Amino acid sequence: MYDRGDKFERYRTWSKTLSDYVLVSQTKPHVEHFHRKTDGGWEMQDAIGLAATVALPSIGCTLNLADVYDRITFPEAPGELT
Repeated sequence: MYDRGDKFERYRTWSKTLSDYVLVSQTKPHVEHFHRKTDGGWEMQDAIGLAATVALPSIGCTLNLADVYDRITFPEAPGELT
């Protein structure tokens, strides 16, 4: 919660040039992308699953979650059939 709360608040307050903030889950294929809008507010987009992508136009980059999580094996979810 620190990265999403206090840390993010500090970054967006102290750095007016920050345009993107990306959080990458360690436990499942899930990336949250926060993007500063022209009015100064923030918009969040979720990318969930290995087929998802995250566009970062501010740096001309698209992240493929399959690449981000390459060679990562996630534990099975409770109740998941094997």
